[in-house]
Amino acid sequence: MVRLLVLQTLPRPTAYSPSNALLTLARGLDRSRLIMTVATPRRGLLTEALEAAGVATLRVPGLSTYRRHDALWRLPSVAFRLTQHLRNLQADLLLSNHAELGPFAHAAGRLTGTPWICMLRQADRPRRYYEKYRVGRADAVAAVSSAALEGYRACATQDRALERLHRVIPTGIALPSEGPEGRAEIPPTIGTVGLRSVKRPELFLRIVGRVHRTMPGVRALAVGGAEAPVLAELEALGRELGIRETTTFPGQQKEMRPWYDAMSVYAHTSRSEALPKAVLEAMGHGLPVVAFRVGGNREAVAEGVSGFLIEEGNEEEFAEALLRLLSNPDLARRMGRAGRTRVAEQFSEKRMTEEMMALFEETVGARREMARTGPRGKR
Repeated sequence: MVRLLVLQTLPRPTAYSPSNALLTLARGLDRSRLIMTVATPRRGLLTEALEAAGVATLRVPGLSTYRRHDALWRLPSVAFRLTQHLRNLQADLLLSNHAELGPFAHAAGRLTGTPWICMLRQADRPRRYYEKYRVGRADAVAAVSSAALEGYRACATQDRALERLHRVIPTGIALPSEGPEGRAEIPPTIGTVGLRSVKRPELFLRIVGRVHRTMPGVRALAVGGAEAPVLAELEALGRELGIRETTTFPGQQKEMRPWYDAMSVYAHTSRSEALPKAVLEAMGHGLPVVAFRVGGNREAVAEGVSGFLIEEGNEEEFAEALLRLLSNPDLARRMGRAGRTRVAEQFSEKRMTEEMMALFEETVGARREMARTGPRGKR
């Protein structure tokens, strides 16, 4: 039995995704092998969902993304609170569910002798990112994609990299009960999810504008929350491109099934991805995908099979790929079916849960073996 304490950020208490990876793990874990408790800086919808799934949560004020400018007061206070919780729970293991919480996990782990795992959900990061968040100090590193893990390894010294347990454990996605065959006929619609700057929604609109010149009847659907000034800028750009009347911004959504069902193709214009969950969800809903060839996109999308991967920044080629799918429904359906099969085979919830639990047990076992035999026994 492994007793695990998870460190989880909660930047927006009023919003969460039902497909959140931690919630997926909570629902699928084997409780005869693992007892999980989740620490967050505040309560919110995610903590309520975790508790509904039978996972205990606790509040640790200050447990948010580590920033150097306030580290002098926040790191010691948070580490002290975590130390108390680790001892009260008699925890065997600590998981930093985001690399940005690594300094807190490292400090608490050192104070209590508890091994910790760093979860990498980012790719294309500079060396200072991994140094700042103490990734190299973790007993094990789990990455959501090979792109995320290789990005870290390229910045780590060889000796230190060889000392750690490294695993690629992709995010698991639940397949909808019905495939794309049951979807009603809809107007040609290009969809995307996420309006944060890294997703480049302005680029999405420009590409839709290119498609609109050839296919004036095309519609666009951009799902996701955005601050009022950002949304106003996007709406203004839509008017400038002549697509505002055919573009919908429905805001943040809790239930995504109706919105994926309203899309004909999925467009992902992000500039950086470790493993795009929205792409996996779109594929699970039977949508063909067009994305840039960056980071984990290359692992999510089987090029030419479940979608098209475009060289970074090539808006014209991106628009051409979308037009090809919109004008060829048979091709779109074939790629959509292939994407759904790919998610079922390679990105299932069951696979993610089993691989995470195996890593938890291996990490605890490695620390116990090292304590028994000493550092030489570890080699």
